Amino acid sequence: MRAMLALAVLAAGLGASASAQEPQGPPKVLVVTREAIKPGKMAPHAKVAASYVALAARANAPNYRLGLIPVSGDQNAVIYLEAHPSFAALEAAGQAFDGALASNAALKAEMDAVDRQGDMHESVRTTIYRYRPDLSYRPGGMEDVARARYMTIATTRVKAGRLPDYVEYVKGQNAAREKANSRARTAVYQNRSGAPFTFAIFTTARSLSEWDDNLARGEENTKAMEAALGGAEAARQQRMIFSDVVAESAGATYAMSPEISRPLPQLVAYDPGFWGGSRAVDTKALASKKEPRKAQPKQ
Repeated sequence: MRAMLALAVLAAGLGASASAQEPQGPPKVLVVTREAIKPGKMAPHAKVAASYVALAARANAPNYRLGLIPVSGDQNAVIYLEAHPSFAALEAAGQAFDGALASNAALKAEMDAVDRQGDMHESVRTTIYRYRPDLSYRPGGMEDVARARYMTIATTRVKAGRLPDYVEYVKGQNAAREKANSRARTAVYQNRSGAPFTFAIFTTARSLSEWDDNLARGEENTKAMEAALGGAEAARQQRMIFSDVVAESAGATYAMSPEISRPLPQLVAYDPGFWGGSRAVDTKALASKKEPRKAQPKQ
């Protein structure tokens, strides 16, 4: 857990390193930490994670994150997302947190005490990703993330030597989405370290009722994409390309968890009732610093 915090978080404002200007759009660097919790330890782990959040806030270091708990997939896996404007900022955030502990003996003692509360992890895996704007499709902004309650993370591992083919495939899909005026919105990241040949695709939802809406439009969306791709046979060929270049693809949905998150103050300002309000940030002072709303394409 401490290693994750020392690293110092999707898309536009998952939480990010503090900077002079608020990040516009998805951050360039995203750290994804997956903690596999031992069965029966999810509840005590949540308490320990909340303690870490409180200590990080007291350290006043530029370390922010979003904590996600499973809705589908592995029910003992917790995800933390940390965003940064650059790899240099990632390094600086880690150094700032370590420096804060080194200069405050009482705070370090409290952190050590939390560490000793017990071994709750089966494993911990950290992957560092870089944003691929050329592969993303109409990604949301900070307000979309702040008001979301669910996040789906799909990971795709591409066969060795087939990265250019996968990139071409995704660009073709996005071109068809534009032509079909698809309602899809994705932020795509490519592995930089920790998971070779892997891409992560992030989407958010304010409610699972959005899934019902997608199902209701399923046939309409399929026909629109087929037409945009050039017909049913062209769409089938695209599916075959995906099958040929991809080694493995999987996804899971998670719920936003304010209790184990330390979101960027600007993100909290969009929905303080959910993210913690005054205990996390003086939202009134930030009211004029929200990310400007971008004009959305007609649906």
